[in-house]
Amino acid sequence: MVTLLEKIENLLNNNIGDSSRLEHIKKSIAENKKIYNSDIQYVEELETKRMEGLTESLNKHHPDDLGILCWNCDKKLLQFSKFCSFCGVRQDKKDSKFIHGFSKRVRQEYNPLKLISNLYSYQILAVIGGLAGIMPILIVTSNIDRILEIIDFYTGRDLSWFIDGFRSLGFISTGLCLFAIVISFVIKKSKRVGRILFFLSFMILIFSLMVGIAGFAIILSASIMALKKRRY
Repeated sequence: MVTLLEKIENLLNNNIGDSSRLEHIKKSIAENKKIYNSDIQYVEELETKRMEGLTESLNKHHPDDLGILCWNCDKKLLQFSKFCSFCGVRQDKKDSKFIHGFSKRVRQEYNPLKLISNLYSYQILAVIGGLAGIMPILIVTSNIDRILEIIDFYTGRDLSWFIDGFRSLGFISTGLCLFAIVISFVIKKSKRVGRILFFLSFMILIFSLMVGIAGFAIILSASIMALKKRRY
């Protein structure tokens, strides 16, 4: 998708339209100023005329003259073109084939948006929710002795006899958080995942004694998204 700024650059490179007006619009974009609809329409009309003229020009030539592809936008160009008439990028005959292949491979294999789009939103939320539940649970479990001492100091209730029970609940709730993360990737049917995550979220809340409330809320949201199967 060619941006408005790229269209303006193409028009300026090809000396099409009022250069002063185009420079003014270009400067407004760079400075994040308001772009009027009349200016946008002006650029679009010029770009449409430019593309129509380019198409007519290419159609007049023999197909054999269209010997190269632009390494940036993959449009067909005349054999000895120095610049792409569509995107304005300089064409280097010596390196264009290598650059085209390399850049295309990078865009396909290492595009972060593509990697993210391969994950369902409920899977991402399940990971975040699981980690959000595990961290406070582990912190509380590792400091349970001190926490019970503070409770004893302020309330006079000796709960030291229940230390092992608290730690067991912490381990169970941690396991449930990990299970919530794993299950969202193992089971492919999103509705089944949604139902499992729904029950897991409440189990985490109960076994963590409200400590994992953040994880509960996020995993519950993940279960709802899994049932609706929404994607980013």
